[in-house]
Amino acid sequence: MTSAKLKMLVAEAIYTDRKKQEAEARLKEIKRMLIDEALSRPEEHNPAGEGDGTAWTWDSEDGCIARVNFPGPSLKSKIDGCGKAIDKIKDTAGRFFGDLFEQTPSWKPIEGFRMEAEKLLGKGAAKLMKLVTTESTPRVSFETKEIVKEA
Repeated sequence: MTSAKLKMLVAEAIYTDRKKQEAEARLKEIKRMLIDEALSRPEEHNPAGEGDGTAWTWDSEDGCIARVNFPGPSLKSKIDGCGKAIDKIKDTAGRFFGDLFEQTPSWKPIEGFRMEAEKLLGKGAAKLMKLVTTESTPRVSFETKEIVKEA
């Protein structure tokens, strides 16, 4: 490759990188706007998955959609085995603590924890959920329709 062609290639790479950064910044701004709009329309949210999450969907003129997912609080991956937090959790779970948690170097919720907690604790499960979950951030995804070009 000649020096002139290499200089042009570097210039194109820099131009492309700048455009990419601008596009990423704009996309981030659009996603924030979509999240804000979805937050203003809670009546349009639909249940989405385990953990009390919801989703809001809106379509574009060409049939593609944007979906804003509001995941429910996620279970903590581990809980420290000593201290005030585990004491509160043990107190809330009561006699079912050993049925709902398994001990590793720390305690972690069992598979199917949410359903099992509701089955065992009934209304008390909600308090336990608050103690063993962390908030999740909204996510935006897009579904694009394949564009068929007519011959």
